[in-house]
Amino acid sequence: MTEFTPKNAAFHGLLTEADAEALSCGSLAPAAAELALGEVADGVVVTDCHGRIRYSNPLASELSGNLVGLLPGQPLAGSLSLYDDGGEAIDLSLGSAEVAGNIPSRRELRGNIRREDGELLEVSVVIHSLREGVNLEGYVLVLRHTSEVRRISSRLSWQSSHDALTHLPNRQTFEHALQQLLSSDTGPRHHHILLYLDVYQFKVVNDTLGYSAGDALLIALAKILTRCLGKGDLLGRVGSDEFALLLKDCTLEEAKRIVTRLREAVNGFVFQWEDSETRPALSIGAVSVDSHAPPASQLLASANDACSAARDQGRNRVKFFGDSRKALEKRRESTWLAEIHAAIREDRLLLYRQPVVALQDKNRIHHYEVLVRMQGRDGDVISPGLFLPAAERYGIIDEVDRWVIRNIFRYMALEQSSGAAGFHYAINISGISLGDEYFADFVLGELTEAGVAPSRVQFEITETSAINNLDRALVFIHKLRAAGCSFALDDFGRGASSLAYLRQLPVDYLKIDGSFVRNMLEDEIDSAMVSTVDHLAKRMGISTIAEFAETPELLEKLRLMGVDYAQGFGIAAAACLPEISGPRPSSVS
Repeated sequence: MTEFTPKNAAFHGLLTEADAEALSCGSLAPAAAELALGEVADGVVVTDCHGRIRYSNPLASELSGNLVGLLPGQPLAGSLSLYDDGGEAIDLSLGSAEVAGNIPSRRELRGNIRREDGELLEVSVVIHSLREGVNLEGYVLVLRHTSEVRRISSRLSWQSSHDALTHLPNRQTFEHALQQLLSSDTGPRHHHILLYLDVYQFKVVNDTLGYSAGDALLIALAKILTRCLGKGDLLGRVGSDEFALLLKDCTLEEAKRIVTRLREAVNGFVFQWEDSETRPALSIGAVSVDSHAPPASQLLASANDACSAARDQGRNRVKFFGDSRKALEKRRESTWLAEIHAAIREDRLLLYRQPVVALQDKNRIHHYEVLVRMQGRDGDVISPGLFLPAAERYGIIDEVDRWVIRNIFRYMALEQSSGAAGFHYAINISGISLGDEYFADFVLGELTEAGVAPSRVQFEITETSAINNLDRALVFIHKLRAAGCSFALDDFGRGASSLAYLRQLPVDYLKIDGSFVRNMLEDEIDSAMVSTVDHLAKRMGISTIAEFAETPELLEKLRLMGVDYAQGFGIAAAACLPEISGPRPSSVS
C-alpha cells in the first residue's frame, strides 16, 4: 500500500482536464496518475490557486465521511472542516496568487476532521504549494490519519464499500444508504427520486473493443454523471453496466430536468478507443421514494424494471415506474419464462417440505407437503411466489409439475432403499396438469418406475382448478385413487361454489383456507367458518387440515375444535429435503 510523499506531488499536473493525451516521455498519463493516487493510503486533495477543488482521491472522501466525495469546483474551506483540540475551526483558506510570495512551499497542520456522522478523526494535513516558476499554480493537500492502524482500517473499509473500478459506492453500500434514508424519513414532506441507469449497448463495446475499453467507458461515464450531482445526491455502481442515482429532496418535475441534464451530458460525450468512436447512451428508469415506499431492495427492483422497459423502447429512453405497471409485470413474467426453462435444464429447481401434524395424536408428523423453490444463478433461493405465477401464465407449470413428481418419487425410493422412515408426501398439481388427459398415465408410470408405494402419495388440487377442469379432474382422481393414492382439496372455502361441487369430488382431505385460520382467535366469524367446514367434512367422512397454523394458541384452539391436522410456521417452516446416504436421484430436464 503506497503512501503519498512530497515526491509524488508532481503528479498533480497530470490531473488537469485540459489534455487527455499521454504526456511526454518520463511522465504518467492522467489516468495512470489518478489510478495511483486512488490507491495510496492517504487522503489527497488537489486545488487550484484559489483553493477550489480540482481532484480528491477516494480516501479523502472516506476520511471526511462523505460518500458523495469532495466534488470538483467546490471551495475546499467549505467542503472540509478541520478543528483544533479546543473545538475551534482551523482556517483552510489557502491564499491566492496575489500573495504567492508569502506562501511557504510546505506547511503542516494538525487537527481533527469532523465527519458527517459527527465523529472526530485526528489527522495531520500537509499542504504543498505548487509553482510554475514564480507563479502559484495550486495546492496538494495530504491528509494522513495519525494512527497507522486506523489509516489501514480506513482504506480497507473504503475498499469493501466501493467499486474498485469507478470508485463509486457499490450496490451493498448504495442499498444500505437508501434503506437508512427510508428509515429516517417518516414525515409526508420528504420526497426523493431513485434513478436506475443502464449503459445502452455496453456489451457491444465489451465484445468488439475488449474489456479494457468497457472499463474505460464506465470510468468516463462515472465522472460525467458525478459532475451532474447536486449536493447530497448519491451515485453508485450497482451492476456491471448499471448505476443508481438517489436524488434527495427532489420533486418529479425537478427529477425530469435532472434526467434531461444527464442525457444531454452523456449524449455530448464521444468515447474514443484506438481507431474507434462510440457515442454512448443511457436507458433510465425512475421511481418515487416517500414515506410509503417499500424496502430499498424492492425500490431498486422497481427502478430496474422501469429501466428495462425503457431499454426495450430503444436508446436514450426514460421510463417512470407506474407509467405502465401492467407492461412491467408482463415483462418481468416473460423474463421468468426463460429462467424457469433454464432452471429445469440446469437442475436448479429445489424440493422443500413442510410437515403436517396430527392434532389429535400429540402433533405427530402425519405427512409432508412438497414445495418447490428455485436456485438463482447467484446461489440465492428464489421464492415460488416470484416464478410460479409466470409458469402458470405462460403454460409451463406442467413442466414444473413433472419435474417435481419425477424427483420426489426418486427421493421417496431412496428413503425406502436406505431403510429410513418412509414418510408420506403431498404433491401439488396445477390446473393445467389436471386438465391434461395424459398426465394420470405419466404419474402412474413414474410411480411404477420408482417403485414407490402409492399409499405414500397424496395429491393436492385447488378447488378452483378442480371446478374449472371437473371432468378431467374426476378421471385423474379416480385413476390415482384406484392405484392407492389419496387426495386433498386445497384452499377450501375461498371459492364461491365449494359446497355445490364437494359432493362430486371424491377427496380424502379438505385443507381449510388459511385466510380463515390465521385470524380465528380474534375473529368470531372466521372461527365459525373453520368450525362449520370441519363439521361438514366430518359428516362426509373427510379429514380436515388447517393451513397457516402460526401459534401454539391457534394449534390448541384447532385441536379443541376437532380439526384433524395442521401445518404452518407454528409447527415448522418449509425446509430443504434432508440428504439421504446413497446415490442421489439424477435430474430430469
